[in-house]
Amino acid sequence: MARQDGKRSSQGMRNLRSAGWDAAKFTGRTTEKAAVGLARWATTDHSGMGKAFENMPSMGFIETIQYALMVIVFAMVGILAHVAGVMLTIGWCYLLVIYGIPFLLTGEF
Repeated sequence: MARQDGKRSSQGMRNLRSAGWDAAKFTGRTTEKAAVGLARWATTDHSGMGKAFENMPSMGFIETIQYALMVIVFAMVGILAHVAGVMLTIGWCYLLVIYGIPFLLTGEF
C-alpha cells in the first residue's frame, strides 16, 4: 500500500508540474502578443507625416524643408488646440465639483 501512495503522490506532482508549465506557457504567449502589439502600435505613423511626404509633389530641397516645417506647425497648432480643449474640460469639471455639488447638497434650488 505504501508503494501505491507513492505512485499517487508522484502522479499528483506531475500534474502540478504540468499545470505550472501550462500556466507559464500561457503567460509567455500572452506577454509576447501584448509586447508585439505595443511595438506595432508604437512604430505606426500616427501623425500622418509619412503619408504627407508620400503625397507631396517633387520639389527642391528648400521647398521640401518649408513644406515639412509647415506640416509641423499645423501639427503643433492642432496639439495646442487639443490641450486647450482638455484644459477647458478640466475647468468645467472643477467648477461643477466646487459649485455644483454643494448647491445640490444644500437643496437651495
